[in-house]
Amino acid sequence: MKVFFHFGTDWNRTPPATKTEKTLLALSYNNWDDYSVRTTLNAALYYEGERIFEFNLKLLVENDTDSPVKLNSLRKAGWDGYFPIPDTNYVSVPSDIEFYDALITKLGAQEALEVLLLIRDAGYLVNVSQDESAKKLAELENFSTSPLREAGARKSFHDGWKAFSGTTQSIKDFTLNLPVRGAESATPIKFNFNSDTLPYDINVLIGPNGVGKSHTLKNLVAYWLGMAAGSQRQLIKSKHQPFDVNPNISRLILMSYSPFEDFVLDLSNTTLKDKTAYKYFGFRRSSMSALGKRQSTISRNLPASDSVESMFKALADDDSFGFLSTWTSKFQTIQDVLQPALKFARIAVEITQKVEVPLFLKPLLIEDEGGNRYIQLTPLSYPRLLKLGDDLFNVVNHKAGVVFLSGGEKLELSSGQRLFVYMVINIVGQIKAESLIIVDEPELFLHPTFEVEFISLLKKVLTAFNSKAILATHSLAIAREIPANCMHVYRTGQHGLEVDHPPFETFGGNMQRISSYVFGDSKVTKPFAQWIDGAIQEAGSPKELLARLKDEINEEMTIRILNAGVPDGR
Repeated sequence: MKVFFHFGTDWNRTPPATKTEKTLLALSYNNWDDYSVRTTLNAALYYEGERIFEFNLKLLVENDTDSPVKLNSLRKAGWDGYFPIPDTNYVSVPSDIEFYDALITKLGAQEALEVLLLIRDAGYLVNVSQDESAKKLAELENFSTSPLREAGARKSFHDGWKAFSGTTQSIKDFTLNLPVRGAESATPIKFNFNSDTLPYDINVLIGPNGVGKSHTLKNLVAYWLGMAAGSQRQLIKSKHQPFDVNPNISRLILMSYSPFEDFVLDLSNTTLKDKTAYKYFGFRRSSMSALGKRQSTISRNLPASDSVESMFKALADDDSFGFLSTWTSKFQTIQDVLQPALKFARIAVEITQKVEVPLFLKPLLIEDEGGNRYIQLTPLSYPRLLKLGDDLFNVVNHKAGVVFLSGGEKLELSSGQRLFVYMVINIVGQIKAESLIIVDEPELFLHPTFEVEFISLLKKVLTAFNSKAILATHSLAIAREIPANCMHVYRTGQHGLEVDHPPFETFGGNMQRISSYVFGDSKVTKPFAQWIDGAIQEAGSPKELLARLKDEINEEMTIRILNAGVPDGR
């Protein structure tokens, strides 16, 4: 495969294949600016005339801060546009790690490697070839400022080369250095995601309200994305080192259904080019006011409408990336994860009432006894829905959410069940391999059984996509499913925030013991204990109280009443 740069200054152009090369990596000009350093090129991968992958290639040229202009000037000077760039030291980083798998799937490992050498892939040259010229460029400040500014490129640099070395990709452990107000030093929080024995796929932040769990999550998002307090300028100003090693995750998905949260909604109003690196799910959404200002509004219908969007995203991703050798079908994952829990026959979307359905969709219509109309979602029906174009949002009732049919009838789910299902669909729809899923207080609308079942289903999704999760919670049912080294207990100490691990194993442990350690409830007088003291005083003695109660209490209460009459509990 050849690599070719098209001359020109049309930044909004997808580079085409050439007349002579049908299998080609095509590049073209882009004017994206990263702190006065321009390294972004538009890129498209063609195989036998078909465009199979579109991304950006971040290319840094030695002693230069504007690569697109540099390449145009070389073309003017007589360069034919085919790589390698003559008499030039340069390195590059693709914006998406899927680029490597696309190359290997279509070309095989050897020819794919030849492409990496043509573009001088920084990850491969630094980590495998030990190329001194590449190392020299990778150590420059401009390399971290521009090629490595965004999450997708950082993931490619740190992990893309592993596809050519036999090394397994996985999210590594990392430490978040959390700034604490009024304190000179930061509080380190080490997230443990790897163990040869216990399941370390989920880490939990647990503790009383107001101790900083949500603050931790907000800082993690900002630092990883490099925005707000995590921007390069702010970090230089504060001299703060947010991580011991930068988290090697490909996408961050944050889910919070608290009415009081204020997490980042999206990246539309930021200077980041990759707006897909982060995805928020909750009751808030970003919109434009009548005055043209971006504002936040609240809608309780968002989880349902998000689930439809995420299901379409899952089908679209399967259609676009299904050719990759390492691809895991998102639609199949949703079916496999939810079917045992719901026992449904078909996944569908509801058609808006009184809307005239086009003829090409009528063979797919399903109508129940109440006259409600549905279209089953499958990889085969999805392309037909796409024919609707902009009318898709008028034909499909997004507010009804994704629905599940059994025997031609819609399964009626409780509000808790619906949110439980939407959470799973939204995660799978947006996840990539090696993603980090953050869920703030998943127990808000789930009863204890659903809390445990959500953890079970989340683990299946994490396994399917080699991903990890962080949950902030008060739930003891969730805590019992998490090993102690993955549980971060928050409390306010003498010198501010303290975060530690329980000194005993919590995985499958005793919930009362966990509760006593995490929330200190052994020090709090319980209402039933107060009642026992008053009842004994009124009855005159524990034995008299037991005689009055007869068979109205259980064995535990009997023991507590008897112990209440023993000095110092002896």
